[in-house]
Amino acid sequence: MPVGKIIISGALAEKLSLAAVPEIKVRAGNITVISKLIIDRREDRLIYMVSPELAKKLYLKKKNRLHIRYDLLNKVLHIGPTIGILAASIPNQPEFDPKSTQAELIYLSKIGQKMPGQIFIFTPHGINWREKTVIGYNFKPTTPQHGIWVASTYPLPDVVYDRISSRRSEIKHRKTRERLKKTAYYFNPSFLNKWEVHEILISNPELHPYLPETRILSLYNLEQMLNKYKVLYIKPVDGSLGRKIIRLAGKEDDKKLHYTVYDKKHFKSQALNPADFIRKTSKVREKKAYIIQQGIDMADYKGSIFDLRIIYQKNGQGNWQISKKFVRVAPKGSGISNLSSGGKVQLSKKVMHYIFRSRDLIAEKNREIENLCYNVATTLEGSGKGIYGELGLDIGIDKKGHLWLIEVNSKPRKTTETELSMTIVKNTFKRPLEYAAYLAGFKISQ
Repeated sequence: MPVGKIIISGALAEKLSLAAVPEIKVRAGNITVISKLIIDRREDRLIYMVSPELAKKLYLKKKNRLHIRYDLLNKVLHIGPTIGILAASIPNQPEFDPKSTQAELIYLSKIGQKMPGQIFIFTPHGINWREKTVIGYNFKPTTPQHGIWVASTYPLPDVVYDRISSRRSEIKHRKTRERLKKTAYYFNPSFLNKWEVHEILISNPELHPYLPETRILSLYNLEQMLNKYKVLYIKPVDGSLGRKIIRLAGKEDDKKLHYTVYDKKHFKSQALNPADFIRKTSKVREKKAYIIQQGIDMADYKGSIFDLRIIYQKNGQGNWQISKKFVRVAPKGSGISNLSSGGKVQLSKKVMHYIFRSRDLIAEKNREIENLCYNVATTLEGSGKGIYGELGLDIGIDKKGHLWLIEVNSKPRKTTETELSMTIVKNTFKRPLEYAAYLAGFKISQ
């Protein structure tokens, strides 16, 4: 029995190459129903209308501006896009940091509400698998500083943008995430393991010059690496935000190994030899897997080391591009530049001019950075680990001007405030949603 009706103008039917049939399948997200089809040949505008019965069955909201496409292969009219942003929970603190998950989700919701389609935040707990629906949330401001999350029922989405913000939550909801991957396009599926990423990237010979030597932490590997390099970085394979990183300097005049542990607070200590270092840092490492990474003799900016942070994203045409590029300058005397460890943001143009001086050389380096980002992204995606719509890349520059890929992050943190360009900030949030629409089969980018 058909549900309601969909009326399509003659002009739109012609554009969609839609033949006149009495009934047709209509889809929104994961819900498909059969409805009566009426083509209004008198109407020359590109418009369509759905009856209240059909809108109710597909969980379409009146306020949303929805696009329509015809899936010729499956003979289905597809209304959308329906995009779900997956979070572990809906944070609702009265006061929050502009770098927090809550700030990110609110900003994403505000941008999503201005775009065509049904775009919402959802959690694993809100899914009704039997009905193919989900409770989705959008942020509604009540004052300039505050607002509320408004819940509504939507079809399971065409596309899932994973913004689960911790590895612990990722593990907790593994089964739900795996099931969602079978029902929708799913991008940025998980946090990255540093050792696995190194193994994938090292398979591409073009990337070899940019990859610091990296090994799994063991006593033998540590001894070998200390014989080759003056400084090493010992990093948790599943770490983030610069936490639990250890900077290890080879033996100096006192014949001891000197190391600094970076966490919420950092501390310095010494070890007599590699075995002593392994023993003394066992509590910090908590029996977790670590890598040893070659330390690079980094160029400095006014006495502080720095790295380039690139937010690399796919756009509404499915193409990779640099959305944001800035420099993270380490505190004086520090060996890491993470913002969570006290690093400061600086304009990349300013730092590149300080290092290279020449316009031609700066332009050449920027092209090299662009090529490096593209090679990293395509190599990572080509490994079969999943679909990626954005990556955070940390790139170092040594004293000879050579580029080094320090780290790749599949869940780059994005602040909602900046002293630089708010247009750039907005685009870094909007672009993944445009890419999600592209995956769903819709072109909604400007």
